[in-house]
Amino acid sequence: MKLVEFSAILQASVSPAIIISACGLLMLSMTNRYGRAIDRARLLVRERDKADAIFAKSIQVQLMILKQRVRIIRSAILFAALCILLVAIQVLVLFVGALINHHFGFLASILFAASLLSLCISMVYFIKDIFRSLEAMEADINRQEPGDTSAAS
Repeated sequence: MKLVEFSAILQASVSPAIIISACGLLMLSMTNRYGRAIDRARLLVRERDKADAIFAKSIQVQLMILKQRVRIIRSAILFAALCILLVAIQVLVLFVGALINHHFGFLASILFAASLLSLCISMVYFIKDIFRSLEAMEADINRQEPGDTSAAS
């Protein structure tokens, strides 16, 4: 393989490498949200076990929202990881094609499109979690404390 050919392959690998880096940062944010939601759920379970019936019911609502959020975030992480995997396979296909002097342009294009689709799906789940987290916060704000008979606003 000539240096010029190798240079062209490296140039074709730059945008996939940027996508891998960006997805890695997104996954870092998502896994942090995932961990915080799980930690919050564990805390609420302990509170629920000590609470009276009315307060426990309010906590149960929050736990259901957190359970949904964890599933949503897990899906977002899954699709972001799939995006990284598809991009890595695409780069591998480009290099193997160059080594054997065969052009896999169509396959590389399909892999790139699939990775972008996976990234889009991941972002939809991520945005869905952001909106769902607002509902969780509102449920937390609106819950009644033990002994509080006034309606929450």
